[in-house]
Amino acid sequence: MKKLVLLLTTLAFASIAACAQSDQTITAVFSGMKFQVPEAPMIVGALGQSNNILLIKYSQSSGKRYISFNTENSLDTGGCDRANFFMAVIGAKPANQCDEAAVTSFQSVFRNGSDSGVWKNDERDFYYFLSDDDRSFVFFSSNDGRLIKLESDFLDAKDLRTALGIVEPH
Repeated sequence: MKKLVLLLTTLAFASIAACAQSDQTITAVFSGMKFQVPEAPMIVGALGQSNNILLIKYSQSSGKRYISFNTENSLDTGGCDRANFFMAVIGAKPANQCDEAAVTSFQSVFRNGSDSGVWKNDERDFYYFLSDDDRSFVFFSSNDGRLIKLESDFLDAKDLRTALGIVEPH
């Protein structure tokens, strides 16, 4: 009996230690996709139909510590497909196929003063615009082809990659 109690106690402490060392996340579902976001949000809200927004707040302060997912139905890609548009925006490709005004306009809003690039996995490309002191954005296509924008004012690159299920390169 003492061995059983000792074994159970040891397993309980090992489980607590293992949980304390791992990042704690919860699953958020948006547009038929699952995302791993930090646990313990203070507020979760969603607007459907044409708004199609999921907002997860981690602070009582207005406009502080949030994650939002929404569909971008009206993005002007300057007459080219999304992949070419985003590659032109991040400067990885010339903007010859896209209207330069659309590329420049998007850059002035999302790219200026931020680190930008593309993360890839087997399923899709994620175009990121990361800021150290302001909002960060990631754009990607959903399973049904809609453009999704992930926005946060507190997640860093590692947290965003975790949320999106992107495995860190080794």
